[in-house]
Parts: sequence; structure tokens; C-alpha cells
Amino acid sequence: MFAKIPYFSAVLTTGLLLSYMLTGCSAPWTTNTQRSAIEQLLLSDVIERGIAAADFHPYAGKKVFLDSTYLEPQTDKAYLLGVLAMKLAQDGLILTGEEKEADLLIQPLCGVLATDYDKILIGTPSLPVPVPDSSISLVIPEIALFQKYDRYGYGRFSFNILEARTRIPVTRLSGVTTKATYTDWIVLLIPFSTTNISENAAPPKEELL
Repeated sequence: MFAKIPYFSAVLTTGLLLSYMLTGCSAPWTTNTQRSAIEQLLLSDVIERGIAAADFHPYAGKKVFLDSTYLEPQTDKAYLLGVLAMKLAQDGLILTGEEKEADLLIQPLCGVLATDYDKILIGTPSLPVPVPDSSISLVIPEIALFQKYDRYGYGRFSFNILEARTRIPVTRLSGVTTKATYTDWIVLLIPFSTTNISENAAPPKEELL
């Protein structure tokens, strides 16, 4: 005869079996940096596309100095300035290391540079299952028949252009707004990802002052 299996042992065995079956093809979300690789990819993409949308060609041949005062709160200030410096050089402007040597002063402003997310799940969420007469608590993992997990990157940029010596406003490039998305899907337990990171940004609007 077979010995009776205690109730909590049966629950434990069943829970472990379910966990193994339902998570065998997944991996835990981990990151060794303050932001995940996807977040950094989204933010770098909106920076690149936002700056690429600005047209500095009318000032080709001018010596310019970058005033980054208004970017101080931004974590990605260095990357933004690096991309902007390359864009100015490609458009024919000459960067100077000293403000007194410049014809024009360019002040980049960043109103938005952040990520957001939303999630849709059809299935059952992760559920804790306490084991009777013990301190053990099992967790049945999330079971997703359909899941859509969107991560968004948003950027909004503008550029003040002033005469370097007098600081008289020359013009302002504004309305450069960009967005990138990265979506993780699960359809009938099959995971895959999609992204629109290659989407082109809209051109900026120039406002004469």
C-alpha cells in the first residue's frame, strides 16, 4: 500500500510543477544599471531623432558656442550635447570652445525626456498560495493568455539662438517632439517584441523673435 501524501506536500508539489511548466520559457527581469537597456534605448532614440529634426543650415559658416545651462537637471545631458554638437557640425556650423569667440549662442532646452509604460493582461495575475500548518508560501506565476506591455520614450526639445556678444534673440526652433515605443507581447504563451524606434520625427517650427 502507498502511504498517504500529506495535504501540504501535495500542494507544494503541485505548485512547484505549475511554476516549472509556466515559467520554463521565461527569464526574470534584471538590470545592473539604474535604468534598463530598453529605457536607455528609448531615450537615446528620442534624443537622436529630436535633434535630427532641427535644421541649423541657415547658420552654416557661423561660429557657435553651446550654452548648456538649461540642461543641468537632465541625466542624459552629456549624450544630448554630443549628438547636438555632431548635428551642428554636419549642418556647417563651427563650434567654439569659448563664448567670446562665437558669433551665435545656442541654448538647447529639453522640456520632456522620460519613459512611461502601460500594460494589458488577459489571464491570471501572480497569486500567493499559503501552505497550511507551515510558514511556507508558494507563488503561482502570472499566466498570460494575452499580454501587451508598452514602454514609451518621450522627448521635447527647443533651441534658442542668440547673438553671442549682445545676447539679442535671433530665432527659436521649437516644437521638436519625439516618441519611441517598445512593446513586449505574449499571445497564447508565445512571447515576442515589436518597436517603432526607426520612426522619423516631425520637422521643427521656426519662430522669428
